[in-house]
Amino acid sequence: MKSYLNLKEEVWDKNICSGCGACVAVCPVDNIYFKEDSPVKFVCDECACIIAPVEEIEHPVSAEFCKVTLYDVPCGACYDACPRTEKTIVPPIEKGIGRTLKILKAKSKIEIKNSQSGGVVTAILANAFDEDLIDGAIVMMEDKWTMEPKSYLATSKEEVLKSSGSRYNWNVPILKVLKEAVMVKKLKRIAVVGTPCVMNAVYQIMASDNDLLKPFKDAIRLKIGLFCFETYDYDKMMTILEENNINPWEVQKMDIEKGKLVIKLMNGDSVEFKLKDVEHAIRDGCKVCGDFTGITSDISVGNVGTPEGYSTVLVRNKWGKGFIDRAHDNGYIEFEEDVNMDAVKKLVELKKKRKNK
Repeated sequence: MKSYLNLKEEVWDKNICSGCGACVAVCPVDNIYFKEDSPVKFVCDECACIIAPVEEIEHPVSAEFCKVTLYDVPCGACYDACPRTEKTIVPPIEKGIGRTLKILKAKSKIEIKNSQSGGVVTAILANAFDEDLIDGAIVMMEDKWTMEPKSYLATSKEEVLKSSGSRYNWNVPILKVLKEAVMVKKLKRIAVVGTPCVMNAVYQIMASDNDLLKPFKDAIRLKIGLFCFETYDYDKMMTILEENNINPWEVQKMDIEKGKLVIKLMNGDSVEFKLKDVEHAIRDGCKVCGDFTGITSDISVGNVGTPEGYSTVLVRNKWGKGFIDRAHDNGYIEFEEDVNMDAVKKLVELKKKRKNK
């Protein structure tokens, strides 16, 4: 039976953890946590526990209370939920953008404050709540003043609208709140919004035959993937902004355009950085990912290939098409088939090329 030690050996120690939070969510004894959740580290010297500095790491850590290692109790939930182990069942990315039924240019038709790239994701979720198609949505919430991100469980249309405008440029363990959604609030119809690594973790959970993952796989109803080239460490990026006299509350959005990180400010100005100049702020786990569009999602959404105010939407299966069509029929979104896929494919290939270096 696999344990967190196998996960540590194959993923954490190799510094290829995506930071998605899946292992934290599915551990039945709360053995796994991120260092941010415990500002101190205790070291036992047999006589007393000594407080030691917390290491600068990007992966979770163990509280050393794994029932597999201590009592030989069958589990393996953390290992089976991780999409980056040696036994991952996530499909390869050789086929570029992956399977699609439709490719759309879309935007929201409802008023969404602070929406990004047309507000399509928020509109789809808002319609799903209105129609009682979902009873929860795992999204990211961002402090509008400091830009600090956190995983957020929305349980109503109003809460989804509240989370609109959050930037997924930051790494945050989105799936960390999955345990609260399933085990505490007992939600049965959950939508998950996240970057490709998050979609891969959900895919891994839903394809697993581990009985301990069954409550999670049964509860997830919709997977919305977001185009992602890379995510940044919050503290390191805040240092970059400070060095360039940019206050976090002045930032409207951050995009990768033509090999540059473009930070667009509220006053209409833009500040550009060559990707190599901000490379030190990229999570190491992002450098092993070659999936730009999120091929394991039901619907993929991004702002590449369409004009300002619109999103590119890749409808990947009949399940995703159903959610899109319902949102369209109810007047929540509008769409047409007019997307510059060359721009999308260029970034797809660029990310694959970086992974294979």
